[in-house]
Amino acid sequence: MGRQAYLDKIAFGRSAFEPTQSASQSTEYVQLESSQSEIPRRYHEATANNYVQLYDERGNPINPRSHQYGKKLRGAQNDVLASVGVVERRHSPADAFPGSSVERLELLEAEDTVGNAIALATTLTENLCTWWIGSIRERILTFRYPHALAFSHIAASERALSGTSIVYAGFFSRVFATMNIQAIVYSTFVYQPVERVLYATRASPKTRHFFRRAKKAIKSSLRLGLEVLCYPFFYHAALQRLGLVPARPLLPNWTCLIPFSSSSPLLPFSVRYNASSSITDCIGAVLTSPLVLLCAEHAIERWIYACVYEAVETAVVRPDKPDIPSRDANGKDRALTVLGLRRESPTLIRNAIHRLLAMLGWALPSSSPNTQQKRTIELATTAASNNGQTIEVGGTQVINATPLHLPVLQSQDQPVTEPLDADVITIPIDAFQDLIRSTTPPGSPTESEQNENDPRIRITSREGIVEMEVRLPPRILSTHTRVAEASGSSRDDAAVEPRDRARSIDGHVYHRVSQLSCEPAQMISAMVRAQLVGLAMLPFRMVTLRMIASHHLVSQGEYAGSHRIVNPLELHGDMSWRNIGTQLSRVALCGALELAIDLSLWGMQYQAITKFGQSVFGWGTL
Repeated sequence: MGRQAYLDKIAFGRSAFEPTQSASQSTEYVQLESSQSEIPRRYHEATANNYVQLYDERGNPINPRSHQYGKKLRGAQNDVLASVGVVERRHSPADAFPGSSVERLELLEAEDTVGNAIALATTLTENLCTWWIGSIRERILTFRYPHALAFSHIAASERALSGTSIVYAGFFSRVFATMNIQAIVYSTFVYQPVERVLYATRASPKTRHFFRRAKKAIKSSLRLGLEVLCYPFFYHAALQRLGLVPARPLLPNWTCLIPFSSSSPLLPFSVRYNASSSITDCIGAVLTSPLVLLCAEHAIERWIYACVYEAVETAVVRPDKPDIPSRDANGKDRALTVLGLRRESPTLIRNAIHRLLAMLGWALPSSSPNTQQKRTIELATTAASNNGQTIEVGGTQVINATPLHLPVLQSQDQPVTEPLDADVITIPIDAFQDLIRSTTPPGSPTESEQNENDPRIRITSREGIVEMEVRLPPRILSTHTRVAEASGSSRDDAAVEPRDRARSIDGHVYHRVSQLSCEPAQMISAMVRAQLVGLAMLPFRMVTLRMIASHHLVSQGEYAGSHRIVNPLELHGDMSWRNIGTQLSRVALCGALELAIDLSLWGMQYQAITKFGQSVFGWGTL
């Protein structure tokens, strides 16, 4: 074991602690460029059948997920031992300084709570202001209006027909069905009912293997079953938005939930074909069934949403380097994984969205990998040449703090000389843990502190020459620093200063990342996703709405004539360029009006969040 570092030098031409010249990746592994690099989404999406191995910048295999589970396991073991009285839990040394980890985490949780409340209020306000525009757009897609009829006249006629209920018609039924489906899918993923049943019944290995292989099919079947179960709610919401049924009651009658009853929307299966006549009619009935079209529309919508989600989220500018990791980060990642939003967007779509957002000023201009490497080298050179950096550790000011990059130590016949006038003290390695805990708080008060912050030392002996290599974390201070004790007044001022500070250590700037600070960026992302998905779903939505409307009118025995000021439901109408251009212009006007309202709400939200954060949470002050 003592010769491992020496053998690594011979084999690789470098020390095991030195990074490789360039990071590489393939379909089976990914190497990170630095310890601060973001973990790729391929690693989050990987399963037992599609595993992706991660390597650090030195070429050593790492497993962040295993490390995270290990920390949770150590924390749980410590909780059990402390509860039975075997060990005594002691507070972290960081708790003795102003801005302890507990207070900072509580403040971060308060920001998350306020951010969630503002996000909920903004979402409700946005739907209240733009829901009627979506209803008019769906009526334009479903019915046929005269070419000479202006958009304002269409909106006025629909307002006179539906009254004030056009603002909320179909909203509650659609939200109720969507939330039920997502809640059931998420609960199934969390509680694992199939695995629990297999464990309770002590199923054989073959049975377990069969269910493990059929996991995707079971998930798809569950989603399809939930879509069929909630189909009456979506059907009722579509009819309410089209103005074919009153907006009250908000939810459909309970008799509609009984399958194949007289009031169930499942019958008739199709109004154009008789499925029992022939195979051709059966196929036609399936293709024109509102149930099949609605389920297919939702599946396509989820797929398109997942394709653009990653591209929009990674492109929009937002705080992305947290000074304190949030406790809810794992829960958010789990929710994204369950909803299928961890999928990596196609390269063509990602580049197109990034260019569009960069043109609007909502994303940073893209740069080539060579340019990014040059910027990284320049940033590292600037940080190394900055000898006047001063940071504060608790109540102590540390001057000229620089990262420590130790090569292989020289032999004792080459002593290192230091200027006599320098006021230098030597910090032993055992004291590094206290410095780390005072600057970098733990993830939670109950988590174990034995992690990657410990220094690693390798000592090798070859032909009477002793070599020692020391690997320290990026935030460890140099062993030769100038320590200036802060005065009493400085400590008092430090106690009053805000706890959360965006520090710049080793050239890395840390942001205040919370639900409150990220809410403006999330609203921009939501607006962009809604517009992109809405444009892509226009043809599918038009076909589904027309089939649902014709199915309702035929089942009710009504005639789709000119009982309104328009001629509804002419599926084989005029396909001239004038008709297509008029329809597209009306739909585009609806989208532009909706986007204008969303941007106005975003501006008011941005001002409110900025003022609230500065006045309550001390944003913008160091």
